[in-house]
Amino acid sequence: MTGLVRKATLFCACGLLVAGVAMAGVPDPATSSLGTVINLGGNTAGTVDVLANKSVTIRDAFNNPIQNSTVVITFTNCTNQDIRLCNNQPSHPGALFNCAAKTVTAVTNASGVATFRVAGGANNPGGNPAGALAGCASVQADGVPMGNLTVGAPDENNIGGVTVADLSAFGGDRFGAYRGRSDFNGDNAVTVADLAIFGQFRFGGGSVASCSAGCP
Repeated sequence: MTGLVRKATLFCACGLLVAGVAMAGVPDPATSSLGTVINLGGNTAGTVDVLANKSVTIRDAFNNPIQNSTVVITFTNCTNQDIRLCNNQPSHPGALFNCAAKTVTAVTNASGVATFRVAGGANNPGGNPAGALAGCASVQADGVPMGNLTVGAPDENNIGGVTVADLSAFGGDRFGAYRGRSDFNGDNAVTVADLAIFGQFRFGGGSVASCSAGCP
């Protein structure tokens, strides 16, 4: 019986080792860090606003950062409503951007960090029209679902960059029904904290122009 117990213990240990090896290097949503929101930027002279930078960190089940992980944000559920992606994404050239599929891709560095800077805006003329809600964008890393992000759009009307007209449109959302486009800190509410972030985009100098064209 002792021999059988030893064999069973050995098989169990081997199984755990194999399972551990299988989980190593596989993105794990429980240990990875996504945050809650990604804000779209306008541009200045073709350079996307640095305030739109969004970083995510991909780790495996053992909390090890994963290098060269392919991270994809899919905006389809957002663009089906009011969010608009620019048809040119200079921070994500070539295969890293798929206008038709509404996906933007980045690859993690040695620290497991993937950085996005996505150009776009919303279709909000003011008055709190219907729009995407919280968490409309989905995130995958190497094909593994990682979670969702709310999409903020300081360029509320996608015209002429971030201007006083966008402030007026933001005000409609501030005092109306919740719309993710105006939730710039991703806390599921539109508050004065979001107004402060809007001010950074409005006066930061990086979002003086909107898309020349958006994805269909």
